[in-house]
Amino acid sequence: MLAATSLALGMTFADETLVGVALPTMRDDLGISGSLSHWVPNAYLLTFAVLAAAGGRFGDLVGTRRMFLLGTLGFAVASLLCGLATSGGALVVARAAQGAAAAAMLPQAMAIITNSFPPDRLGRAIGTYVGAASVALAVGPLLGGVLTESLGWRSVFFLNLAPAAAVLLIARVVVTPRTGAGHGARGFDGWGLVTSVAGLGLLVTAVMQSTEWHPTTVLALLAAGVLLLCGFARTETRRAEPLVDVRLLAGRRFLGSAVMVFCAQFSFLAAVLYGAMYVQDALRLGPAAAGLAMLPAMVPTLLLAPATGALSRRLGARPLTIVGAMGAALGFSLMAVATEAEVYWPFGAALLVWGISIPLVYNPALSVAMSAPPTARRGGTSGLLEMCLQIGGTLGTAVVGATLLRTHSGPNPLPGSTFAQGFFVTSGVLAAAALTQGLLMASDTWASGGAPSP
Repeated sequence: MLAATSLALGMTFADETLVGVALPTMRDDLGISGSLSHWVPNAYLLTFAVLAAAGGRFGDLVGTRRMFLLGTLGFAVASLLCGLATSGGALVVARAAQGAAAAAMLPQAMAIITNSFPPDRLGRAIGTYVGAASVALAVGPLLGGVLTESLGWRSVFFLNLAPAAAVLLIARVVVTPRTGAGHGARGFDGWGLVTSVAGLGLLVTAVMQSTEWHPTTVLALLAAGVLLLCGFARTETRRAEPLVDVRLLAGRRFLGSAVMVFCAQFSFLAAVLYGAMYVQDALRLGPAAAGLAMLPAMVPTLLLAPATGALSRRLGARPLTIVGAMGAALGFSLMAVATEAEVYWPFGAALLVWGISIPLVYNPALSVAMSAPPTARRGGTSGLLEMCLQIGGTLGTAVVGATLLRTHSGPNPLPGSTFAQGFFVTSGVLAAAALTQGLLMASDTWASGGAPSP
């Protein structure tokens, strides 16, 4: 069961890192404009973000096993369409389909794991889940670079077909109805889905297009998006069977976890996408060399993620996540300073600082959040966490991408100084996460790490 779910997570992690390294080559091969090229990663992230909660809710309704299998199959088909795309527009549409399939698949993986392990082993199980998937995260940039140089950028999407087939075969055998069944929840909040999709879509579109559209249009979209999301939150608190149980956010323990995973994913996509773009555009490295250059950010996750569950139980999740967020913020500040010199080694050292720090955020926060709800709500809770993760990644891509376009409107490749402001923004987001965590979470709430409070 852990093999199937970890492989599914690893497939999506690898896809993000593979695309990050291959993006400059896709941009040049298909003649994609600077603005549209940012939609190649963000179309995936946006659909994932807005549909993750719906995917988790459908798992509660029809069974997590069934949704897990359907999502995996859809991810494979969408990956094939990405590899066959002949224009930037077609690639963006196929990436959006990939995100929708991932939204059906990944919330079920976390719910299946949570349903299968007792509280005293949940932290270790999630650490194994994240750690095993981190193999794909660690080798993703290098593999993406080698594939792009030797077989072309399309191969990074075709690569998903083999692990997807393996996940389908394993899951059909080992994910039993007991660990992957629906829990009899009734009703689906269609209005909540519409308002959340529209609200977040307008918000992200406004940020992404802020450098090209008239300021009045951008402000109108931002206002409309915020109003829709506020209306969505208000409606969800009044429904007996909400799409997203936003009442979970009233608990400081869950809210602190949600804030941390949001900001961690914000920084992750900024590092993977724009770090890889920096070493190719500013340092003139090829795709394979760029993959090697990104390893200091990825390998520490592989080595440290399995141990974070034990560290969380021993030290408490609250101090661990705060230290991790502060270290990650320092790493991005060092990246911003290093970009001015356009020399790799200081930038690689900064990547290493971030890579060591960020695993201290993910696993403790996820363990605490998933231990809070009753079993019947874990699919929806997992969907809400995935939503927080993917909104963080979406806004990270959008905000940093918009910053790059605002500071450099000329043709690609981008100079090193262009990246500094975007990396400083990311550092500020992580520092704010550490501060928020310290204000929200009382020490006794987190004393047991990943275990639920009495």
